[in-house]
Amino acid sequence: MAGFDSDPLRVYLLRHGEALGNVQGGYYGRTDCPLTAKGCRQAERAGATLRELRAAGSGRDLLLLTSPLERARHTAEIVREAAGLDGAVLVEPDWQEIDFGRWEKRHYQDIAREEPAAWQSLCDDWQAFCYPQGESFRMFAERVIGAWQKWQQAAAREEKDLLVVSHGGVLKVIRLFAEARPWEDFWQLDISLGEVQLMSLPVC
Repeated sequence: MAGFDSDPLRVYLLRHGEALGNVQGGYYGRTDCPLTAKGCRQAERAGATLRELRAAGSGRDLLLLTSPLERARHTAEIVREAAGLDGAVLVEPDWQEIDFGRWEKRHYQDIAREEPAAWQSLCDDWQAFCYPQGESFRMFAERVIGAWQKWQQAAAREEKDLLVVSHGGVLKVIRLFAEARPWEDFWQLDISLGEVQLMSLPVC
């Protein structure tokens, strides 16, 4: 039987279940909002999916990591129970969603109408644009990648796989960076609420 060292690192990317902010629409980044009943059911299904994927995987234990925001933490706890995972849920502060600043909880069409110059700046260069009193995509990606590299190395040292429960933007940045793809592919990637995606990567 091959040892763990010959197996790729399996990374399970899980977007939190539906939360109140997803229903209300607009920019929801740092706002702490709870899962809806539908979101809880999505998390339970994700746990069952994860159990099946792991049964066909390496047999390694998991490092279970989550954003500190309630919608991700609650998803992680539901998944942990549904998938029968051991170990603690570890919180990674740098995997919060992007900080939209004073655009938080506002709707896109309202911003475009009320702040047309700023909205045009976002459309012209979405990577460099800094949300008013928030952060830019580049700042966001830098902190997400820093945490990713830390935990990827930790997983290699401990001979474990990774489960990352976070937000759509965070998970897409991780995937693009891990697969050495350009940031322009950000808008082509899709990860639905409650969806599990699997990456198999060389052990670093």
